[in-house]
Amino acid sequence: MYLSRRAPTAPFRGSAVGALAGALAVAAHGIGGGGDPESAALALLLVTSIATGALTTHLPTRFHGRLALVGALGLGQFVAHAALTLTAHPHSASPAASMLAAHAVATAICALLIASAERLYGSLVHVWRVVLRGEPHPIPTAAQAHVSQHRTNPVDAMLRASISRRGPPVRV
Repeated sequence: MYLSRRAPTAPFRGSAVGALAGALAVAAHGIGGGGDPESAALALLLVTSIATGALTTHLPTRFHGRLALVGALGLGQFVAHAALTLTAHPHSASPAASMLAAHAVATAICALLIASAERLYGSLVHVWRVVLRGEPHPIPTAAQAHVSQHRTNPVDAMLRASISRRGPPVRV
C-alpha cells in the first residue's frame, strides 16, 4: 500500500480550515439573516468543524493547491450551514441569496488568508528555530586587506622606530 507524504503545512492547513469554516459559517450565517445559533447547533458545528479540519489535514500533498483549499473551505461552509439548519432554526434549509453571498465571501477570504499563511510558513519556522536554538550563523562579508594611505619611506620608518615613547619613571 502506497502512502503519500503529507506536506509540512498540512496540520496548519487542516486546523485553519476547520476553525475558520466553523467561525465564519456562524458569522456569514448571522450576516445573511440566519440569526445566532443555539447551544445544540454550536455543539454540532464544533463536531463538523473538527471533522472538516481532520479530513483536510490528511489530504495527500497533490491536493494542496488553491483549488483544493477553496473546495475544502466550501465543503466546510456547506457542512457548517447544514449543521446550523439541522437544529431548531428560524429559516428553511435552502439559504437565501444574501446568505449564499455571505458564505461565498467568507470562503474566499479564508482561502486567501490560509494560502498567505502557508506561503510564509517556511520562513517563519526557520526564523523561529534559529531564535530558539540560538545557533550563530556567520554573516557573509567581503574580506578587504588594509591598505595604508601614506607612502612608506625608509627614512620615516627608521625615524619612527628610533623615537622613544618611554618617559621617566613615575613614583607610585
